[in-house]
Amino acid sequence: MTDATDIVDREAQMLGRLAELDLAAAERVHARLMATEDAGEIADLGRTYQRIARSLRQTLALKARLAHEQAGRARIDRGPRNETTAQARKAEVREAVSRVVWDEYERDEAEAILQEFEDLLPLAAAEESFLTAPLPVVVARLCALLEVPWRAPPPPATADAAEGAGAPLRRSSA
Repeated sequence: MTDATDIVDREAQMLGRLAELDLAAAERVHARLMATEDAGEIADLGRTYQRIARSLRQTLALKARLAHEQAGRARIDRGPRNETTAQARKAEVREAVSRVVWDEYERDEAEAILQEFEDLLPLAAAEESFLTAPLPVVVARLCALLEVPWRAPPPPATADAAEGAGAPLRRSSA
C-alpha cells in the first residue's frame, strides 16, 4: 500500500509542478500579448495564451481528480449513495452544458471544451450540492470553470402571466 501511496504522491507533485510551469508560460505569453501592438502577433499570442490557459485548467482538474480519488479510497464508506439519482443528474447536467457549448462554439473547440467538461464532471458530482442545487446553478458553475459564456434561462411563466397572455388588451377607463 505504501508503494501505491508513494506513486500517487509523486503524481500529485508532478501535476503540481506542471501546473506551475503552465502558469509561468501563461503569464509570459500574457505579458507579451499585452505589450504588442501588431494585430497578427496579437492573434497568435491570443491563441497561444488560450491553449496554455486550457492546459493549466486541465492540469488542475486532473490534480483535483487525483486528490479526490485518493480521498475516496481513504474515506470510510458512509453508507449507500443513491447512484441512480447521481447518474440521472450527471446526464441532465451533461445535456445542459453540451447544449450551451455547441450553441457557442465551432466543432473542434466545442469538442475540446466538452472533453475538459468530462474531466470536471466527476469532481462536480462529488460536491454535496450537486444533487440538491438547482440545475442552472450547477450549469453556471461548470460553465464558469470552463470559461464558457452562459446565460440563465428566462424564469418560468406564472399561471397569472399565462392567463393574461391570451387575453386581449383592454383600455383602462380613467
